[in-house]
Amino acid sequence: MLNTTLVPSGPAGFLAQAGSALHAEGFSGGLAPRHWVIQEDNVRRAHLLLIESRRGSAVLRGTVVKFEAPALLWLPCEVEGDLQVEAGGRGYLIAVSEDLLTRTVAGSPEALHLRRTTDRLVMLSGAQIDGALDAVTNSCAMLVRELHAPQRGGMTMISSHVLQLCLHLWRSAASEESGSEDALRGDGPRLVGNFLQMVELHYRDGWPIARYAAVLGVTCDRLHAHCKREKSRSPRAIIHERLIHEARTRLHQLDLPVEQIGYGLGFRDPGYFSRFFQKHQGIPPGAYRRRARAEQAKRGPFYAAWP
Repeated sequence: MLNTTLVPSGPAGFLAQAGSALHAEGFSGGLAPRHWVIQEDNVRRAHLLLIESRRGSAVLRGTVVKFEAPALLWLPCEVEGDLQVEAGGRGYLIAVSEDLLTRTVAGSPEALHLRRTTDRLVMLSGAQIDGALDAVTNSCAMLVRELHAPQRGGMTMISSHVLQLCLHLWRSAASEESGSEDALRGDGPRLVGNFLQMVELHYRDGWPIARYAAVLGVTCDRLHAHCKREKSRSPRAIIHERLIHEARTRLHQLDLPVEQIGYGLGFRDPGYFSRFFQKHQGIPPGAYRRRARAEQAKRGPFYAAWP
């Protein structure tokens, strides 16, 4: 699986730093073209290029895509390529880590719609972006300002504007599609796929099944029937499996107290977390950690990265 970062191709390049949650750069005028290379790194990032003047191009998966201002290009995580804006171009380049993007989108009532949009490549130009251009430009400018002149509540402000960018991207992209609500509900495999995406976003939030069903636009019975048909498990079992998988991973890789790991997974009662884990694993979380690490010590060093 690829990780992406921006590698500066010259003095005016985008100075990406491994592990950063957000990079934001504004560019205006200049006698030389702007050029960025997106390539692998140890942090997965999505990228947004907004141009307000002149023309640009992108080489993506061996294909050259050209666009003229106003234009917005969204590259999801794992997409590599070259971006260029001709001399005199004005606009912004934003890079958002997958972790920040996921945490920001997950709290929105439109989380499923936003995740479906940000997981794909989106190219908008002309009338497609005109209605949102001022708002998108303002959010990009605010992100640049917050990074270069941090103030109180900076992370909240950054998350707010990242969310606004995602919302405008979704709105503008959805206006070009038909039957989006029908596509959201979809047939059995698509519905279950959408449910799994929602679980990935909210498995730590303690959502009841009814809330998942409401967001997906179906009844609880229909969601249950399709999950049983496609996955041979109920929606609740799928959520519990995801929680247990995450709990095992954190117990193995993190040196945090068991109570803190449970809290990070949405369990406010340490006793309930312990009972939940033992019910599904047949052993308390503390004992699981000791056994897992003893087994790992016999096999040798563990090199998996976290998260």
